[in-house]
Amino acid sequence: MPQKKKLNQIRKESTYVPQHDEDNSMCTPLPATSTSSERAEAGMADEKGERTACATGDDSHGLTQEEYPDAESSDGAEPEIQIKAADATRKHPLSRANIISKIFFCWMFKFFRVGYRKPLEDDDLYDVLPQDSTRVLVEALDREWQLELEKNKRTGERPSLRRAIWRTFGWGYMVLGVPAFFEECVFKVVQPLMMSRLVLYFSTDQVPTGQAYLLAAGVCLAASMTMVCHHVAFFGVARYGMRIRVACSGLIYRKALRLSNLALGETTIGQLVNILSNDVNRFDLAFIFLHYLWIAPIQLILVTALIWREIGISCLAGMPILILLAPLQGYMAKLFSRFRSKTALLSDARIRIMNEVIAGMRVIKIYAWEPSFAKLVSEARRKEIRKIMHAAYLRSFTLAFFFVAPLLITFCTFLVYSALGNAVVPSKVYAVIPLFYAARLCSALFVPFAIMNGTEGLVSVRRIKNFLLMEELGVDTTMTDASTPSEVPDGMAIQLNHVDVAADDDCASLVPAEDSDCPQQQTASTDQSVESPTPSTAFLNHTGETLVQENKTRFLFDLNAETHTSGILVDKLRGSWTKDMSNAVLEGISFRVEPGELLAVIGPVGCGKSSLLMALLGELPTVAGVNAVSGRVGYTAQQPWILTGSLRDNILFGSEYKPAKYRQVIRQCALTRDIELLSDGDQTLVGERGVTLSGGQRARVSLARAVYSDADVYLLDDPLSAVDPAVGRHLFSKCILNYLSRKPRILVTHQLQFLDKADKILVLKQGKVADYGTYQQLQEQGIDFSALLRKKSEDRDYDEDVEEEMLPRLERQLSVMSRTSLCSSIPDFDIEEPPNVVPEETAVGTVGVSVYLRYFKAGANVLLLLFWLIMVLGAQAVFSLSEWWLSQWAYAEEQNLAAQNLTSQYDDSFVQFENRTFYIQPYAIMCSVTFVTCFIRSFLFFHIFVTAASCLHNQMFRSIIRAPMQFFDTNPVGRVLNRFAKDIGFMDELLPATFTDFLQIMVLTVSTVIVISVFNPFCLTFTVPIFIVFIFTRRYYLASSRAVKRLESNARSPVFSHLSATLNGLSTVRAFRAQRRFTTEFDEYQDKHTRAWFLFLATSRWFGVQLDSFSVLFICGVSFTSVVAINYLELNSGIVGLSLTYAINLMGAFQWGVRQSAEVENQMTSVERVCQYVDVKSEAPLETDHKPPSDWPKYGLITLEGTSLSYTEDGPEVLKKIYCCFRSKEKVGIVGRTGAGKSSLMTVLMRLAEPTGTIMIDGINTALIGLHDLRKKVSFIPQDPVLFSGSLRRNLDPFDNHSDMDIWRALEEVELKPAVEELPDKLEAVLTEGGTNFSVGQRQLLCLARAILRKNKILIVDEATANVDVRTDRLIQATIRQRFKHCTVLTIAHRLNTIMDSDRVLVLDAGRLIEFDEPYILLQKEGGAFTEMVKEMGKAEMAKLQEVAREKYRERNPSDPYGLFDPERRSTSPIRRYTSPTGRRTVSIETSL
Repeated sequence: MPQKKKLNQIRKESTYVPQHDEDNSMCTPLPATSTSSERAEAGMADEKGERTACATGDDSHGLTQEEYPDAESSDGAEPEIQIKAADATRKHPLSRANIISKIFFCWMFKFFRVGYRKPLEDDDLYDVLPQDSTRVLVEALDREWQLELEKNKRTGERPSLRRAIWRTFGWGYMVLGVPAFFEECVFKVVQPLMMSRLVLYFSTDQVPTGQAYLLAAGVCLAASMTMVCHHVAFFGVARYGMRIRVACSGLIYRKALRLSNLALGETTIGQLVNILSNDVNRFDLAFIFLHYLWIAPIQLILVTALIWREIGISCLAGMPILILLAPLQGYMAKLFSRFRSKTALLSDARIRIMNEVIAGMRVIKIYAWEPSFAKLVSEARRKEIRKIMHAAYLRSFTLAFFFVAPLLITFCTFLVYSALGNAVVPSKVYAVIPLFYAARLCSALFVPFAIMNGTEGLVSVRRIKNFLLMEELGVDTTMTDASTPSEVPDGMAIQLNHVDVAADDDCASLVPAEDSDCPQQQTASTDQSVESPTPSTAFLNHTGETLVQENKTRFLFDLNAETHTSGILVDKLRGSWTKDMSNAVLEGISFRVEPGELLAVIGPVGCGKSSLLMALLGELPTVAGVNAVSGRVGYTAQQPWILTGSLRDNILFGSEYKPAKYRQVIRQCALTRDIELLSDGDQTLVGERGVTLSGGQRARVSLARAVYSDADVYLLDDPLSAVDPAVGRHLFSKCILNYLSRKPRILVTHQLQFLDKADKILVLKQGKVADYGTYQQLQEQGIDFSALLRKKSEDRDYDEDVEEEMLPRLERQLSVMSRTSLCSSIPDFDIEEPPNVVPEETAVGTVGVSVYLRYFKAGANVLLLLFWLIMVLGAQAVFSLSEWWLSQWAYAEEQNLAAQNLTSQYDDSFVQFENRTFYIQPYAIMCSVTFVTCFIRSFLFFHIFVTAASCLHNQMFRSIIRAPMQFFDTNPVGRVLNRFAKDIGFMDELLPATFTDFLQIMVLTVSTVIVISVFNPFCLTFTVPIFIVFIFTRRYYLASSRAVKRLESNARSPVFSHLSATLNGLSTVRAFRAQRRFTTEFDEYQDKHTRAWFLFLATSRWFGVQLDSFSVLFICGVSFTSVVAINYLELNSGIVGLSLTYAINLMGAFQWGVRQSAEVENQMTSVERVCQYVDVKSEAPLETDHKPPSDWPKYGLITLEGTSLSYTEDGPEVLKKIYCCFRSKEKVGIVGRTGAGKSSLMTVLMRLAEPTGTIMIDGINTALIGLHDLRKKVSFIPQDPVLFSGSLRRNLDPFDNHSDMDIWRALEEVELKPAVEELPDKLEAVLTEGGTNFSVGQRQLLCLARAILRKNKILIVDEATANVDVRTDRLIQATIRQRFKHCTVLTIAHRLNTIMDSDRVLVLDAGRLIEFDEPYILLQKEGGAFTEMVKEMGKAEMAKLQEVAREKYRERNPSDPYGLFDPERRSTSPIRRYTSPTGRRTVSIETSL
């Protein structure tokens, strides 16, 4: 491993991860040989250097041999030296910078040198300063938020997040108002006074030359001090905005980990992503201008007094306009805030839809639903863009008014001043105008921005506060990773809660524990959780009735009899997702599981099996009864939850890697062979949601995670359904029965063949206990479990005697288990070996001109762009002309005074200037034209840019929805969603304003330099060198700035992906008590983003300092050259005053404009990133000229000729030369080991990936027709059912092609009609995200109803019964046989009993077709692959399956052509061809004829 990579790995692993070991409750001290400095570098040293690394999940970090298995020893020198070197290279230079370096940002020069020499990488960024780290900030804000919550409990006053933020960050933020005050109220006010005195030097003899030089120096000094104060203040407030954003983001994530399932049902991942991507980002802008709310009034008073001193009462003509600017702009900001609130809701809706679309893209493509979802997204975007456009027009009015306000104020003021008989002379004009400009900046720009951004921030605070106040889990038994041993004695059971709830009273009272030895609860403010030791006991006792004292005493005695004993006790449990006790989904559940016992839980769909596990995990609120789980829990979810990362990381799940134990777990979970086949072994990246793993592999990885955790109690939610029978038998016998034999286990299962091995069986029915006892006891009661697997007829799977008792009519109540995870139903199909997740594409260098051209072309046509360009240049030309005309007017009046021999321009006597009208009328016309053109220009700016954002969004969506599935398999949801959330958000709201600022200021700057240089050519002597240096400085800056911005953009995606992944597997995270570890990972992702964002702020501010330095030099040059050139050029006071005014105004404007130009380029990376997705290669056309007949396919005859598939051009083939034919109306089962190519066969049939070879359906080559022509004609039932938010009707028939009668008939056939009729809105009932208000079985039945509605001749079933109970399995199989008996049905199967009655069975192995014939014929081949798979089911099960195959063979072949029932004919049977494995093609061709 290279040295750099090794350092990075050590740095990454330096964060302590709590373990789940049996003995991890003991603290691990640092090596005795460690010095205090070494401990400090490891993040462990306290004042005495005696701290130890405990498994408490606190802020300490340890460095031990166990944490770094690659290190030679725990106290060896090599790891410590590496860490020192890493720390030395990443130490933040600001922490050791002096005051001068901090003021002028000199500490950034080294960083810019690195960025100029090479493209910056993540390792080049400095580490986060301690005071900016997520952990420190969140802890500080959380303390204040907890005080608000406690105050709410005491006084009933509603908690205020604003107050918490103020107490945390307010005082430090207020200090930064001091330099801002000196900038606006001291230096900017003094500078015009000195300038007006300097102007007198060019018209009178009152100012000597020496004083003129001093005044010029004073103007320059004031400019320099303005620069210093400005950048110190703005960097500080931007940093505080960042801190508040980081702190709130951390609070949001921590809150998400504690949300109750009821609260989870009220929000979506899309909404949370939007809060983290848009709402918290408002804080970056909200705090920049807030200080000006109190600075602006003070400045306005000072300016008014000074202007009154200069021109007297005439100032009242212009000052009201200036004063009214603030409330006018404030009103505009209020309107803008309303639009922002509405836009935020619309953005939430759009991002929620996009999240569903991206995550469910495979199903959307298979069902050919792209137009429906395109229409849905288009409508959501149309509503959103309409509000954005309204807000943009408001912003255009604000900026236009800001630009023309000084002109309007100047015109009104001097018009009145001259009307009162006063002489409009340069010394008056150029004392007043700079003061107006200074006040205008605060009143017309900063104050409105403060109000606008502040109100947006308040909206965000309110949304975040509402989220933080959402309901949490009442009692969470699994909130922490581990506990500090000093808090609880080792092995002591903890009674978490003992609550009595009266049936008729809402009040709950805490009852103290009867065992006085139990310690008090330890509450952590950050997690609001109970520190739970190892092992621990979660004890919830809720009674609606008086609990029998005997039971309570017995229970408490059992809990404490043996401190190291784990177990489960449930007594009269009543659970409900809502607070309404009448809506209970579990009622009167009682059972007990001792160590070493296995409890099997069975029952029909929706009966409450998964809800029972949720109740034991604390996810489902227990409203009555006893619910006690003693010890740490190992949990496997019904739908396996896989994280992005390596296979090993998913199994270890934060636990310490122990090779021997790890290998044993791999063997027990049947993963050895799979790991050997993976390209990088257990280090193979499995991708988001495990896209590179098959369904069976994901199930086994989830089981291995639970087994490796070495928990005390195991809750297994149907882990055997997704695997083939042989693997299922291995997992049950070797892992669940043998390896976990000493643990208490609860197994929810539909695999009834394993019930006889269970110690106890719990049969649930409609949330209640139907039967409970041992296998023998239940058989004695008349329940024949063998009948559950016997296929005597299509209509009966159960014994006649117990049919009524065991299988009443299915009650399709709303979901009981699926609330446990948002979007848990997003499909994860069997994908044998698709490509791994690819790194996110990052452009390098300057944003190309082509990107700008695409942006403008998307915003307007050529004529509109030409008109806009004329407005941009024309408005500035008229504006400069009006300013010059005013200077000429003032100079003419001054000359008129001199002609009348007036010695002082301070003489107040009335003087008549005859040519005044000559100057006023053109000036009025110029001002009017400027006013109109500026508003048109500003309006066009925003219209074009917002239109461009809307157009590019639509182009990107069209491109994404047409992208091949490989794109979605190699790009995580968070990455794609980031383009639609953050990048589109930038283009909607930030880029238009930034681009407008840049263009306006650049045009102003160019006109300023031209005007000054025309009248004072000496300025060119320093303007040209400054310009040359500026060009190099900008290039120097952009080399680093672009890279930092791109790194910052890329650092955002993991934050969203981590939040999305956490919420998808929230029940698993809480079950494993991994919240602290996941919180630590989130904090690390946040800190990585903070590293880039902090340097982005610093680079921008460094550049601002350099640019303002150039502006100061320019002011100095104009001031001193004007004094020097008085003897060489015909400079008059009007021209000098205009030049100095322009130069001073240029200082702030120039640096802002150039920084905005850089910001434009940075934000244009969002356009670039969007364009990257616009250019994504599209899959085949949806429609082509080769149209199949309208009634195609008539027969459903499918032929594959030499079909092969590779997911990448240079990747391995997952299907290899498949030759076969599926006859019309034939029912074919497709079987094979995990990774054999079963789902890849479905992929090529649906053309989700383009194969080689030929696939014919009814004689038509599917490669020649459009994708929709193919996919609309093939029905598909996925293994994992997928529903989308919206109405039930839209989920079944998104194009409204079917009548209500057809839909009700389809629902009736799948026995869902009663359940839907009970819903308030029936077919219009709204489904939650992922359809999680229906159980998994109900969702699968809805997918079957979809297939029924489509009425196609071909049906592909991807193990649709893997996750359902036997009753639903029977229903699905019977419905498929009846409804699709005239169709060709291909069934991808893991359960062999589902395909034994098929017409033929196709066996795949490693992508090759090895056997293909009738099941009974295949079973005659000794040593055949299919025969071996059946044998692995066990002798009894094999006999049943053989009987089913025999009966099917007799039915299809009454004449027995192969002589399978006649020994004499059998010797000459063609079956003998099967003996040669090399005869695969012969067999496939023969059986296809």
